[in-house]
Amino acid sequence: MSTYLVICQDLARECGVAGGASASPNPTAVTGQVGELKRVVNYVEQAWTEIQNRHPNWRWMRRAFTVTTSSGDDSYAFGDVTDVDASAVIDRFAHWRVTAPDDPPKSYLSSAGVATEQWLIWASWDWFKRIYRIGTQNNSEPAHIAIDPQNNLVLGPKPNGAYVITGDFQRGAQILAANGDTPDMPARYHDLIMYTAMKKYALFHGAPELLEAAKEGIRVYTPQLEKDQLPEIFLGQPMA
Repeated sequence: MSTYLVICQDLARECGVAGGASASPNPTAVTGQVGELKRVVNYVEQAWTEIQNRHPNWRWMRRAFTVTTSSGDDSYAFGDVTDVDASAVIDRFAHWRVTAPDDPPKSYLSSAGVATEQWLIWASWDWFKRIYRIGTQNNSEPAHIAIDPQNNLVLGPKPNGAYVITGDFQRGAQILAANGDTPDMPARYHDLIMYTAMKKYALFHGAPELLEAAKEGIRVYTPQLEKDQLPEIFLGQPMA
């Protein structure tokens, strides 16, 4: 497992940055750097953000959510919703994962217990508006879930009580900031961050040997990470 600082030190060593191969590895911290070491720190941060944003459905960035509704309130921003794994309000949010027909969100009346849990049906926002945003609506047990233009979860009908809604969301990018920050992805792929940062360093300095080393490292680690951390692809049923 590599920390932000360790990845920066690895990059400095591999790129031959002054002090990067000394007995006391440089940089000694990710803050307060200038010149080449500042570039090293910045490239590692940028590389990690770039990798996270490369695909919208990395497995390590998928988390479970839960929210308990209030009667008559049909709209919930991510700041109203709990990240189940963190046991805290969602703080890094990219998008909801509530549209897949094979993995829909669920709902149950809190007072009735989880044994009464039901699937919620995904609805596009335009369809949802035609059904639930016209005339006078009666509050009832939610049956549909949609995402409005502000990225809020919206339930229809409006709940008539406290319902527990559960599902999944995709986290936003982790921003490395402190020495001990550890990238969220599986540790066995952390070298991909270094090689991606090395490519940036090599392009800036016009260093072809470093660039080839970086490309080779990226070529090795990227397909391994994608195979491990992206959803499997299945062939559809024959059309005839």
